[in-house]
Amino acid sequence: MTMKRQSPAEIREYRNSRLYRSLARTLREYNRMLVTRLQANGFEDFSPAFPPLLSNVDYEGTRIGVLARRAGVTRQAAGQLLREIERCGYVERRASEDDGRATTIHFTARGRKMHATVIEFVEEIEANFASMLRDGEFERLRVGLLTIADNIDPGGALGVGDRTER
Repeated sequence: MTMKRQSPAEIREYRNSRLYRSLARTLREYNRMLVTRLQANGFEDFSPAFPPLLSNVDYEGTRIGVLARRAGVTRQAAGQLLREIERCGYVERRASEDDGRATTIHFTARGRKMHATVIEFVEEIEANFASMLRDGEFERLRVGLLTIADNIDPGGALGVGDRTER
């Protein structure tokens, strides 16, 4: 886009064609579909605010600071949301096995059941997305975005960065 004066329609077209907007729209709809399906399948208290934290919990447990970093929120915001998620019975706090000062977040039995259900729904949702593209395009898109994410945010991968608080 050149720096000349653009009409509102040209600006709108430009903004709608950028990766940021496409990713945000796709993520918003992906989250909506996932939450709706979970709520319809027995997880009525599952909030649209939960996925950014819950999608970053490792099965071995994850420190709150790591969850906050991965979700792109402050430690205080993560702690506040985790209280709500705990109240719903999806996670529990435990003292870290290797650092008595640290707390780790773990899935409860209900959280593991929810997680297994999420995996089913993710497969369905992504198969639906893949059907909107030509054969192989969705997989190339997924791998391409993963490659970009791993290069620009290597600490955001599950399991990475859990050993020490930064």
